[in-house]
Amino acid sequence: MPLFLRILVIVCLLGFGYHWWGQRSERLAITRAMDQNGFLPIPMPAGAEPGTVLIFAPVNCTKEAAQRAAVLSERLTSAGIPNLRTSQYGAQTFTPTEENHKAFKRLDIVMRGEIPIALVNGMGKANPTADEVIAVYKRTKTPG
Repeated sequence: MPLFLRILVIVCLLGFGYHWWGQRSERLAITRAMDQNGFLPIPMPAGAEPGTVLIFAPVNCTKEAAQRAAVLSERLTSAGIPNLRTSQYGAQTFTPTEENHKAFKRLDIVMRGEIPIALVNGMGKANPTADEVIAVYKRTKTPG
């Protein structure tokens, strides 16, 4: 094999390894950020009422996803937990810092998950169970 091809193969392998290692370390960081119920710390939407669980289910979601959102809302209401079903995330501006970038990356991961999405006091998860949401709500609820 000519020297040029050997060098090209080595450079390609190094590039692949660098890319793979970066993705691996990003996945590890996301996993470390999760709480015991699989919720990730995320920025809440602008105007979100503290102490209210936001349940995201787009208007055009599947019937099954809409039913899961309805059941989740009913279970939370039965448990005395304020919740709001919505299909919108109020955008907000932020200073482009490393931590904000990571926070919005976690939000993107959550929002790309299976519907419904639950946002609870700065924590988010795709398609959580009602018990998971209740546990996170109680853990993150501010006294008062």
